[in-house]
Amino acid sequence: MSKQHPPLRDTLRIPVFLSAVLLFAALAWASDPPWLGKPYQQWDDQDIQRIFTDSPWARVTPVIRNWAPLSSDELPNLIAGGDRGLPSNPSENSGGELNFFVFWASSRVVRGASARRAVLHGPKKDIDIEKYANAPQAEYQIVVQSADMTPFFRQKEQFFRANSFLEMKGTKLRISPSHVHYEHDAKGILVTSAVFYFPKKTGSGQPTISDSDKLVDFIFLLEGNFHRVGFEPQKMVDKDGPAY
Repeated sequence: MSKQHPPLRDTLRIPVFLSAVLLFAALAWASDPPWLGKPYQQWDDQDIQRIFTDSPWARVTPVIRNWAPLSSDELPNLIAGGDRGLPSNPSENSGGELNFFVFWASSRVVRGASARRAVLHGPKKDIDIEKYANAPQAEYQIVVQSADMTPFFRQKEQFFRANSFLEMKGTKLRISPSHVHYEHDAKGILVTSAVFYFPKKTGSGQPTISDSDKLVDFIFLLEGNFHRVGFEPQKMVDKDGPAY
């Protein structure tokens, strides 16, 4: 099966939310959710921010940052124009609590929000948002992002493939990802996002997420501790029906 990359490439990259997330997440949303009736082409920045911070497709999990900052020995020197330099190191301030943002990126809602954001703020103004959002996705895609992705930098994708799961509360089914893919910064060094791909069907051809599943947990191992992030499929619905 060929790899399908979610809307994280080029101008369709899901933003790594920092202070803006805390600001918008604190707002009390008074209007109806944009995904329940407002066309993609009419989504504004507030609608997009709501999808990425206060929707059934977005979750935040706090993690105690117990890992050591990246050292210069871990980062290769970059030679450009005769100058040596290291990429910005987001883990310089270790310790404390750090938020990890988890998105159900294969849903047409998240894909539509990513495409609309690219139209509003990127160079690709001619994107067919409807077509992009509704393009069939062979697998579920879950994206993990944070301001400090050092644990992912230090471990290969295969480590997280072996130490992450989707667990369906209704059927008690637990499945492993088919593969994990890293997105990197502009210099191609630091990890900015980790994309987890999960099959939509079991080996016997049954859906991995059934209509009876009210809660699906995404579980991943980070620096010796398992973290559990819950999604509710029955709430992951847009104007066209189930959207996950």
